[in-house]
Amino acid sequence: MQERRIDLPRAIVWDALIDPVLVEGWLHPTVRLLDGVVERVDPVPGETAVLATSLTTGAQPFGELRFELDELPGGTRGTFTLLRLGGAGAANVSAWLERLDHLENLLRGHPVDWGAAPRSYEQNRPQMLQ
Repeated sequence: MQERRIDLPRAIVWDALIDPVLVEGWLHPTVRLLDGVVERVDPVPGETAVLATSLTTGAQPFGELRFELDELPGGTRGTFTLLRLGGAGAANVSAWLERLDHLENLLRGHPVDWGAAPRSYEQNRPQMLQ
């Protein structure tokens, strides 16, 4: 399971996982995490928020992903988010580390500009998530 500390409240990070427009800004323009939800536990104080989904792009299955978010004291706003990513769909560690970098960039106001990405990048990136 991969872990990432994000210096933002959990509610903000959660929105970036469930809002289709925000997901487009860090994951891929054609991917929607909520399309194959297996388990969803919305943020509640003191409990782990969970989003487990069976991720696909078109007809391409990637397997199950499990995002777990905990809100911990600290950070510049009083709390930070501990994001854990696991599941069979997260097996390509380097690709998912890059996606988590994209997520953090989005949360700082810098979504991926897919239109400016090289054509080969745009065509090959969904397959690299496997």
